[in-house]
Amino acid sequence: MFREIRDIIGNGERFLITAHIDPDGDALGSVFSLYWVLDSLRKQPCIYLRDRVPYMYEFLPKPPQVFHGEIPEDQYDAVFALDCGNLFRVGDGYEKLKEMGPVINIDHHTTNETFGIVNIIDAGASSVAEILYRLYKTMKATMSFNVAINLYTAIFTDTGSFRYSNTNSQAFLICEEMTKSGVSPSYVAQMVHENHPKERFLLLGLVLATLETHKSDTIAMAMVTQDMFRRTNTSKEHTEGFVESVKEIRGVDVAVLLREITGSQYKISMRSKGNTDVASICNLFGGGGHRNAAGCTINGTIREVKDRLKEAFKIE
Repeated sequence: MFREIRDIIGNGERFLITAHIDPDGDALGSVFSLYWVLDSLRKQPCIYLRDRVPYMYEFLPKPPQVFHGEIPEDQYDAVFALDCGNLFRVGDGYEKLKEMGPVINIDHHTTNETFGIVNIIDAGASSVAEILYRLYKTMKATMSFNVAINLYTAIFTDTGSFRYSNTNSQAFLICEEMTKSGVSPSYVAQMVHENHPKERFLLLGLVLATLETHKSDTIAMAMVTQDMFRRTNTSKEHTEGFVESVKEIRGVDVAVLLREITGSQYKISMRSKGNTDVASICNLFGGGGHRNAAGCTINGTIREVKDRLKEAFKIE
């Protein structure tokens, strides 16, 4: 399964590592862990992320330089695209990546478009970090602290702190092994969940005030606007976890968060419980993800966007 990747790494020197826009814990932990593994092999890895590292993940060990904004154009022995269902999730300029080196696509989304020269897709994995862990094991890579805390955090966050249905036995076994490399579970949990600025909660209060429910309170929607960001001196990074808060309401099967990008474009995040497939809904709008966690972008006014979502959910 991993032989081709091992050969590419073994025969190469320079590698570009990237992940999707608005990176979450799995994207960041996967990218950073791969950097440290390649660095330990005396390779020359380079990381590109369109967006900055959100504040709750600033504790993760990362390389001295991470490129943001524009893709560092050069020739590489391989380009690793991690946690991307499709290549455009990397952000503007993604078309150039295939000209910069063979693309290695490692992902766990069921909607992945297998856009790489090498595609390792495992929809049964808890996270991309779980797949990378298996790769590292076949490479006999050293599980240094820098690798371990990134892998642990990636699995911890992508399983919703081991609460989501994608939490499998491997998630626990890998994380147990990472503690043997010095990772403190309480420290990671504190940094991810108990390290928010006051402004985030002021923003959350405004967002929850927009809450509306449908279909006998089984579908809940809330929204965050640019005006809310201005009023609370916050940004999109402070909304991480908001849609999960809405999902925590008793009786709610589907939670939807609408985040205003511009007055005519909205980022939609969906979470669900049980067998409700929100990825199929997001697919209708060109998005994707997992059965219980997915997203998309919809153009239109807020009323038009809500109407389209209600139509998709068959809300009268």
